[in-house]
Amino acid sequence: RDAAITDGQRQSLDIINRSGEHLLALINEILDMAKIEAGRLQVRIEPFDLGALAHDIVELMRERAAEKGLGLRLEQSSALPRRIRSDEIKLRQALINLVGNAIKFTEQGRVVLRLGAALTPRGLRLSIAVEDSGIGIAAEDQARIFDPFAQVEKTGAQKGTGLGLAITRQFVELMGGRIGVTSQPGQGSCFRIE
Repeated sequence: RDAAITDGQRQSLDIINRSGEHLLALINEILDMAKIEAGRLQVRIEPFDLGALAHDIVELMRERAAEKGLGLRLEQSSALPRRIRSDEIKLRQALINLVGNAIKFTEQGRVVLRLGAALTPRGLRLSIAVEDSGIGIAAEDQARIFDPFAQVEKTGAQKGTGLGLAITRQFVELMGGRIGVTSQPGQGSCFRIE
């Protein structure tokens, strides 16, 4: 906040700040996994504005996407209700993990966060997709990417603990949903939550 610091010092402080945030995220992932394994994770179902949550996530990730020259957009179905009942914190973390991974493993093109809803005999069913034009995931790796500490070996962009997708799956399942992926190497991936 000191107005007298140089641009070089400001850049160094930005790097230190981002590094601290990255370390905190890693610690939080490990703590979340420990809570999941101990059966101590609770779901808090409350009403919230899903569109506003998705918009916040896209704005949070916009700079990271822009640094790589990627397009990042949000698409919302007109059938989507404004407010839903779920665990906002866990859904936020799941979406941040998915959008963050999509950006990390995409070198050119775009990342899309898509929200939809469909009427089923059991009621309105929410569907969320995170689609990218990234490196894709081989069929043999798709089954294990949701396992704790699993990382696809050939990506060259491995940073992190390999816990993000495992935590995301656990959060989605705790909220009564399911998650899956469709992908082809070199043609991108699409992670879907229902």
